[in-house]
Amino acid sequence: MLEASIGDVVRQLCMIEAVYAHTYGSDKRDWEPLEKHLRDVAERACEFAAAFGASELGRLAGLWHDLGKCSDEFQAYLRRSNGLESENAHVEERSRVDHSTLGAQFAESKGALGRLLAYCIAGHHAGLPDTVGDTGLESRLKKDVDAEAVLAKARSYNKSWLEHTLPGPPAITPAGRASHRAFQVAFFTRMLFSCLVDADFLATEAFMDPSRQQERKRESIRIADLRIVLDRSLEAMVADARPTPVNQHRADVLRACQDKAALTPGFFTLSVPTGGGKTLSSLDFALRHAEIHGLRRVVIAIPFTSIIEQNAAVYRKALGSHADAVLEHHSNFEPRKEDRWSRLASENWDAPIVVTTTVQLYESLFASSTSRSRKLHRLARNVIILDEAQSIPVQLLRPTLAALHELVRNYGCSIVLCTATQPAVGARDGFSIGLPLDKEREIVPDVGRVFAALKRVSVEPTRDIPDEQLAEELADQRQVLCIVHTRRQCRELFLRVSELAGDDSNRPLCDRSCLHLSTDMCPEHRSFVTRLIRRRLRLQLPCRVVSTSLIEAGVDVDFPVVYRALAGLDSIAQAAGRCNREGRMDKPGRVVVFRPERPIPAPMHELKLAAHDASAIMKRHTDLLHPDAIAAYFAEHYWKRSSEWDTPCVMDCFKGGGEVLNFRTAAERYRLIDNGQTPVVVPWSRRGRALIEAIMKRDRPADRALYRAAQRLSVGLWPQALARLAGHTVIEPKCIVRGEWVGVGINVLLNRQAYAPVIGLNPEASGIGPEWLIEGSS
Repeated sequence: MLEASIGDVVRQLCMIEAVYAHTYGSDKRDWEPLEKHLRDVAERACEFAAAFGASELGRLAGLWHDLGKCSDEFQAYLRRSNGLESENAHVEERSRVDHSTLGAQFAESKGALGRLLAYCIAGHHAGLPDTVGDTGLESRLKKDVDAEAVLAKARSYNKSWLEHTLPGPPAITPAGRASHRAFQVAFFTRMLFSCLVDADFLATEAFMDPSRQQERKRESIRIADLRIVLDRSLEAMVADARPTPVNQHRADVLRACQDKAALTPGFFTLSVPTGGGKTLSSLDFALRHAEIHGLRRVVIAIPFTSIIEQNAAVYRKALGSHADAVLEHHSNFEPRKEDRWSRLASENWDAPIVVTTTVQLYESLFASSTSRSRKLHRLARNVIILDEAQSIPVQLLRPTLAALHELVRNYGCSIVLCTATQPAVGARDGFSIGLPLDKEREIVPDVGRVFAALKRVSVEPTRDIPDEQLAEELADQRQVLCIVHTRRQCRELFLRVSELAGDDSNRPLCDRSCLHLSTDMCPEHRSFVTRLIRRRLRLQLPCRVVSTSLIEAGVDVDFPVVYRALAGLDSIAQAAGRCNREGRMDKPGRVVVFRPERPIPAPMHELKLAAHDASAIMKRHTDLLHPDAIAAYFAEHYWKRSSEWDTPCVMDCFKGGGEVLNFRTAAERYRLIDNGQTPVVVPWSRRGRALIEAIMKRDRPADRALYRAAQRLSVGLWPQALARLAGHTVIEPKCIVRGEWVGVGINVLLNRQAYAPVIGLNPEASGIGPEWLIEGSS
């Protein structure tokens, strides 16, 4: 019926003055008819929304989203601006003539479901609005856009165009709690919005930039083919592995993943100790499970970019000829590794395997902007692996778990909580927000036995260690890793250990036995030092490392002794995973948990609570790495803090049965990382120095390529430090745009002495002073 009515539109447009959606040059024969654009968007949105049973709503959103372009004002605007550049046209439209309000008003007139479409249509350029406020939906619905005249003009093109009836309500399984009904309505609306904006972007791109559209196209790689290639790689790895107990248990974990893949979609847990082989075993489960149940892709969300880079490389190596099926999407992805397809695919996650950050995933589930929402509809009917699932913050526990539950309940997803320290997020008495985790859906059949078999360390009783004693103990070790809380502690302890160990401060970095890791160093610097650490360990050279917690983020190193400042049990377990990782020692590795001389700084509130909860568990459990101790810790850490489960009040943005849906406010409140730091490009290596020189000479604002290059060579500065350095050590170069001086958009560190090859940013040499470094970051 809809196809026929669109065909009627085509025929009638031939008999009356044409209306257009987009221009391309001054020749109207090259302009895009509105009918074609609406048809293209409707067809794409219909296809996207079919993944969650809402194809007709997606189709109508696409058909009605640009009704406002029928107005004389919009057509006059196109005639005035017929020389627009292709990449700017879609952006320029929204700042000139309001063409989205009319479609929203028309959709809202169709009833309750139409109101949901109204949110999508009203926000298809500016982002999903709140219900109330100056830019809210209610204000848009009251706006005078000469609706009667414009709709009359639309009817003159095709009467039936505006006479489509809405389908019945979507088949959404209601949540157990009535209070979540509005949240479910909001989630469904956001999924529809994702379908519309992705369809609109792609359809517009197909007209404005056909070559870019062609570059998105790749030969489809089937999930089954990926599974076959991976299985061959895994068989070869198992055959080549040394016959050690650790490798035997890794093979057992792999077999368990393969055996459980046939279970019906839903929630799964994969509880495997660090070093137990869960990286490739979990991917094998996901591909096998997706193949059996017809799921569309695998999304792997990891909390830290350092793990993403490492794991993505492992996936690509294992997939061999199909390595390009893996899409990395995170801020530190190296521009040198990025091709045109990966950049385009990252916009909407159109790839068989997506490796991203938990920040990208979770914040997309609550996003209101068009760019961040585009990918959301592609999560329907996926296998989602949450690696290091314990990273869900307490203060966002309620909305995060609600979103994950909704993906499984109504959008056909399977979610695997994959970690060495399984968080206690299953539903129980007193924890009603928990997920429906069934013991039968733990992939590893005997978790306790696996943890006991893979136990390779001994955690010594926690003790107080003054700073000087700590430095002496570390200097006495030949190979040791020490993890502390703050960058300042890390730097000062490292300098003292280096002095006691006789590491000459003038010795080249490559020859030093004492090494430092913290976010005072740019990502490329940290990667270089990590390679040095691995080399020294492999060659059995002296290697004393002082680091912040960033080394716990999946950095694959293997020390005989690890010191860890008191923190949550999940952090202690991650630190233990850097000790005797391969089980090659003839006795257990040593993990020393200590209370440092200086207390945890006040801004690190969450860390203080985690350390407090860990201390409570230490009084009741002797084996801190046993699954029972970990479960007890998360029970303490999560269950007893019900007043903090939604500290920013994200869920309060959705009220009633959907009468109030404040999308924009919810997106602003749901922030996993509240990062007030400003990135500054530092002179690390020839590449850093060359980049600073290029930025200083730049005659136009930074573009995407420059920002991406800068990310790997930047260090974050807090506002106080940035203000202290502004003007002489750190500056933002200027350039002239349209006769005015404007900032390039990237700050650079000019004083080379302020960035040392051993410790990175040097507060004393830079003039910041250690007192200007806000404690609370790694």
